[in-house]
Amino acid sequence: MRFGTPALRGVLAGSFNKRWLADVIVDGNRVIADAPIVNPQFTEDATSLVQGSGSCTIVWQDDFGASVAPDQIGDWFAPFGTVIAISVVVTVGDGFVERIPFGQFLIAETPSTITTTFAYKGATLSKGDRIDLNLKDLFYGVQRDRFDTPGAAPDLSSVWAEYQRLLGFPVTVPASVPDAAIPTSVAYQEDKLQACYDLAAVLDATCYMTADGTGSMRPNVWPAPVDTLKWGDGGTLLSFDRALANDNVYNKVVIRSTAGDGSAILGMAEISDGPLRTHNADGSLSPYRRVPYFYSSDYITTTGAASKYAQTLLPRVSKLRSVIVTLTEAFNPLREVGDVLTIIRQSETLLGRVTQINRDSSGSQQTVVVVNQ
Repeated sequence: MRFGTPALRGVLAGSFNKRWLADVIVDGNRVIADAPIVNPQFTEDATSLVQGSGSCTIVWQDDFGASVAPDQIGDWFAPFGTVIAISVVVTVGDGFVERIPFGQFLIAETPSTITTTFAYKGATLSKGDRIDLNLKDLFYGVQRDRFDTPGAAPDLSSVWAEYQRLLGFPVTVPASVPDAAIPTSVAYQEDKLQACYDLAAVLDATCYMTADGTGSMRPNVWPAPVDTLKWGDGGTLLSFDRALANDNVYNKVVIRSTAGDGSAILGMAEISDGPLRTHNADGSLSPYRRVPYFYSSDYITTTGAASKYAQTLLPRVSKLRSVIVTLTEAFNPLREVGDVLTIIRQSETLLGRVTQINRDSSGSQQTVVVVNQ
């Protein structure tokens, strides 16, 4: 979860007001502070390489009647490296105010600008600008910054050091993802962001951007719950929509890789009993048949490592993705993708891990979780 004081957590369980603000950062300098935002729409999606995206409208009036609407490269709101730091301010009456850093985003597009002008003593001045922005988190810049030629890590002693080198900006190293050596030298291909995700897999983790604009990783193994969502009186869970889909439910894992000498490596693991079994006791195919999940990594260089990782992946792709629950909950800016939640609904208690969050200006948000049953 994003950081919030204990007092804030208590406030979020009740009635409060909120507003969205933006700081505009150009070449590392904050050129506009606390610009009001209207029409915020933000999505966090664990299935995307660039996990954070959104859109909003900045409303700005310059004290001296100047317009900040962009029309060329180098203008503040032009999509050429400007960073928008988004915050949410939560208030209750006159006695409680807390500002939550929500995330830092690159401007991907400025699709529309409206400037209201007036004439004064022969000059044309601006009454204010409305600037529509399409935003993506800082991984967007890493993804567009592709390798010129295939290369390799200059130092194999630390995954985190190489991760930071590829990102090109600071990282936050959580205790839950300890460092390790890179097992082998790998020739990176074109996509620098994909290379970062491949590095994270060495630590059994996944990349993500923190709210303060640093790169980090979260463990693939489920951590302890960080919050409780409760249905009914005193709770913030508003609706609960369960769905079952077999699109991402596999009963076999096949690891394909290559050893240092170029020979092929194959590792497999499969479910042998229950409704997801691959075969019946007599050797015939089960009703669900074989549904293999294929995985490949240049960092897996031995048959033993392939078999071990296949055993690690199997319970994740066969169980944790099988039940998807869409929750509507009261707006909570602290919630992040990767959070594990205890969900209490009537007499049912579940554990769910957040995979997607959709937020807008309303008082609720849609949170999608996979359920560990």
